[in-house]
Amino acid sequence: MKPIIALLLTALTLTACHSSKNLTKTPAPSTSDTSASAGEAMSAAATEFAGRIAATSQKASTLTAKINMDLNALGKNVSVGGSLKMKKDDVVQLSLSFLGFEVGRLEFTPTSVLIVDRVNKQYVRTGYDQVGFLNQANLDFYTLQALFWGELFIPGQHPLTTPGRFRLSEAGDHTLLSLTDSPWLEYSFLAATKTALVDRVNIQGKNAADKGTFTWRYGNRTTVGGQPFPTTMACNVSGIGKDMSFSLTLSRLNNDSGWTTRTALSDKYTRREADDILGRLLSL
Repeated sequence: MKPIIALLLTALTLTACHSSKNLTKTPAPSTSDTSASAGEAMSAAATEFAGRIAATSQKASTLTAKINMDLNALGKNVSVGGSLKMKKDDVVQLSLSFLGFEVGRLEFTPTSVLIVDRVNKQYVRTGYDQVGFLNQANLDFYTLQALFWGELFIPGQHPLTTPGRFRLSEAGDHTLLSLTDSPWLEYSFLAATKTALVDRVNIQGKNAADKGTFTWRYGNRTTVGGQPFPTTMACNVSGIGKDMSFSLTLSRLNNDSGWTTRTALSDKYTRREADDILGRLLSL
């Protein structure tokens, strides 16, 4: 069970730290449109397509599912079961189980990240500004929430009020919305033109020295609460020296709201720093 916790923490701590170190803080040179009217037309088209994507979103405020997760990090592969529970603008809970017992839990709220190690009775609670990559990429709770719900986002903006900032381009039967005016990173959303369903989110640096790439993919949608929702999600982080990936397969999806939105820990649990727990596990 220890490798499971090691991989879990690696995904949120080791990868985060290396990603932030590989991001330079030299803003990419800005460009201006040669034609104001062309720029306005592009903005209007992006706004219209962003609206179509928003229309496919879940209308219910809660979603729960059973999951199978495959983690690949530290040269190891581990498969675990568990559950995913989400409440809009409040919490994303990811519980990981092995042989029927919960071994770890991730809980994202608007103010903090909680990582629980059930095996060793310890936990980490920290702010988003203390997780390197999340801080550098301006990925707060609302951004992570959008990734799990399969929605558009602009870092640091909630709700999304300026979709005209995206640049729209077409590629075959897909449409790409790119956010290029962020100082250090570029965010892109690839969606099927016909259905306006997001297939892929990509985040990468603007400078040649920034090798890190973050990709989140969706697939195999089903209908939940009258709206489409992906039953597979896959995240990959590469180009940072220690590549990692995980995939989620969701089943038994519903809009159940009868669950506890905050994890309570007894005094048997010891609070640790993320680097401390990770260091112990990597030494095993």
